[in-house]
Amino acid sequence: MPESPSRAVHALSLCGGGSRGAIEVGLYQALAELRIPIHMIFGTSIGAVNGALIAAGLTPDEIAQHWVRLQDRQLFGLSWRLLLRGLKADSVYTTRRLQHVLEGILPVQRFEDLKITLTVTATDLQTGEAVYLDHGELLPAIMASMALPPYFPPVEYQGRRLVDGGVVDNLPLGVAIERGATRIFALLCHCAQELTQPTKGLLDIQARAFRIWLELKLRHDLEHYNGRAEFIILEPCFDFPPSILTLSGVQSLIEQGYEFAKAELTRRDFGRERRLP
Repeated sequence: MPESPSRAVHALSLCGGGSRGAIEVGLYQALAELRIPIHMIFGTSIGAVNGALIAAGLTPDEIAQHWVRLQDRQLFGLSWRLLLRGLKADSVYTTRRLQHVLEGILPVQRFEDLKITLTVTATDLQTGEAVYLDHGELLPAIMASMALPPYFPPVEYQGRRLVDGGVVDNLPLGVAIERGATRIFALLCHCAQELTQPTKGLLDIQARAFRIWLELKLRHDLEHYNGRAEFIILEPCFDFPPSILTLSGVQSLIEQGYEFAKAELTRRDFGRERRLP
């Protein structure tokens, strides 16, 4: 039987995965419906966006509506530096449009204004260290956490040159334990099962290799931190979009995430927690 929610310290760990992060909205819907409390949130890349919206107090339906609206927005434009400098450019795309959209979505501007403690993961490009951001301006921290090479440029923030946190800590577990979590919930945004068809194309091959690395890192972390917290890591293998930048099918991903998460949480006996006074 799961530990009583009155004694457990619940952390929500939200990983990167681009547009696949829509399934994390489904997880949040299931947690809210089952009345499973969240005391702290840790987010990487798109998980940082979802985490900020949850931590700011938005409802699952409100976050889902934002995701669905994004389907009709052009968020990425080719960087003019790529056209001028070629392989010497910092990124393929510019993040100007994406930053503008997030400015309109985020209801607060600083970590200190959030209703739930949020920690955002990024990678220091100079030192290779994981950087955990939890104070100061919120939007630059999120943009840094999402700056996945070679798609998006590094972000200068708090004296560091930062890129996507998924490079070093895609699913933050260790930092959650260090900050007091005794039970950690997560829904993976990738599936590393064997493919039935060969991967083709430069970016698709890179993405596949990166997902294999993420899977190996996760297995290592679960073994390393075994016994220090209870891990509720849900591992779906959906028909994900071929590209992490493709926003089509967001509504379906949210629904699949919700159905899968609710079924798994109930099967693991977390459904009863909603009936506690």
